[in-house]
This record gives sequence, structure tokens and C-alpha cells, in this order.
Amino acid sequence: MKKYLIIGITILMMVTPLAAASPNAMSAVKTGVKQVRMSQEDFTHTVMVEYGTMTTCPYCVTASSQLYSIYNSGNLDFYYVSLVWDKGNSNVRDRLTELGVTSVPDVYFDGGYKRMLGAQQNEQPYRNAITQCGERTVPNINVDVNVEWMGGGTLKITVNVLNNEPTDYNGHLRVYVVEKESRWNDNGGHPYHFGVLDIPIDRSLSTTPQPQSQQQDQSSPLGGTTYTFVKTWRGALYGFGDITQNNILVVASVFDPDSGYAVQTAAAEPTSGGGSSVALSSQIQQLLPSIKKI
Repeated sequence: MKKYLIIGITILMMVTPLAAASPNAMSAVKTGVKQVRMSQEDFTHTVMVEYGTMTTCPYCVTASSQLYSIYNSGNLDFYYVSLVWDKGNSNVRDRLTELGVTSVPDVYFDGGYKRMLGAQQNEQPYRNAITQCGERTVPNINVDVNVEWMGGGTLKITVNVLNNEPTDYNGHLRVYVVEKESRWNDNGGHPYHFGVLDIPIDRSLSTTPQPQSQQQDQSSPLGGTTYTFVKTWRGALYGFGDITQNNILVVASVFDPDSGYAVQTAAAEPTSGGGSSVALSSQIQQLLPSIKKI
């Protein structure tokens, strides 16, 4: 009994309740994030990691360092975003509330398929959670992100969601605009990485199955139907007209509407002529007649 009591006390001491935040914790500001992706052979999809944090949280310093270290190692196929409660706008806080974050650090893997609350002694628990999520069976959905830098802190974001399933697929799309190196520091005075500035697209989607003719044509490179979502995001409207092109990343993830678990994730950096996250753009051109813009 003593052993379990000690463990329980340790866990409680390694989280910071959101209720203990300063009055500024409810202010309408925003956050930033950045990511790059490497592949793992056994993964069925790119994993999405959402990290709930707060600038006044002492235990988040370790969590931030561990997640960034894993990301920089390049040997796990995932993106992560830092949702900073006391710096994020209403969209960021709404997502934290939706996830059920009441104390930080709180890390959600693939929308909550795995969850790690409190500081971890080392990277391994996070690595294990990412791997377990990456090996899940998920629907055959592709996500392609293209971001065009329009100048003046304005981004033109295009997300293509491709259904390769033989049946309809209904999902939920979230798009996160993040700064690679955040303008906000954690409790240790270090800048967050991949801090979320805004979630400009947060909507349901419905895709039809691939045509019967393409189901039978195994040579078809894509086969499914593509839905395209286009959003012009003006950072100046939210106090982020000073963002720089080389410090921005846009992360898009499709979630299952019933379980809330992520099924596919992709990201892209903005380029002057548009930047695509994966090598789907040329193939998607073959399906332009079937693309429906929402």
C-alpha cells in the first residue's frame, strides 16, 4: 500500500492545475509551433500529438524539451503542436477544453488514443505512445497541405483530403497555424516549439467512395475522391502581422468524429509559390474533375 501511495503523490506533484494559472490565463492571445516529419516503416499513418501546456507550469519545461528532442531525432513519424493555455486564443482554449485538459503538462497522442498526464522521467513513455498510435489500423485517408505566403502575415492554406476507401468516409478536419520557434517562453525561459497561433479550420467533412471503375483499376495512383478546403488566414487580424515566412508551419489532421482519434496528419511550410506537404499534388491533378471545393 505504501508503494502505491507514494506513486500517487508523485504524479500529483508533477502537474500544474489550470485553475492555478494567473489571471492572464484567460486572455485572448495566441501561440506558435513548428515540425518536420521522418517516417517509420511500420507506421500506418503520421501521428498527431497535441501538447497542453502553460507558461507558468514548471513541469512543462521537461515535457517541452523531451517532445522537441524526440521530434529532432527524426526516427518517429509524427507532428506535435504546443497548445499554450495562457497565450492561446479562444480556438486554442476550446481545443484544450474539448480534449479535457485541466492540468498540465497533458499530452494527447492521435486525439487521445494515448494520453500522458504529468512530467515523465525520460522520453521513453512519449516514444512508446507515438509508436503504439502509429501502428494502429486507420482508414485509408490521405491529407495534402499547400501553403502560399501572401506577404504581410497572410497565408493561403489549401488542404486536400483524399478518400481511398471503398465506402463513404465522414471525418473532422483541424488545421493548426504554428510558429516553429514560438514567441512565448516556457517557465524555464526557453521558447516553445510548434506553439499554436490559431486553428483556422475546424470542421466536419464527408467524402464519397472511389468510383467502381477505379476500384477495379489497380493502376490508378489515387483512386478516391478529393475534397479541397481553402482558407485565407490573415495573421494581422489576430495580432500576428509580424510572423515570418521561414518560422511558420501549417499542420492539418483528420480525426474520426466518433472516437475523436486522428487518422492522418500532414504539414507544410509556406512558400512564395505554395508548398505541398507530400508528393500528391501532381497526382491530384488527374482527379481535378472530381475535386469538390468546400
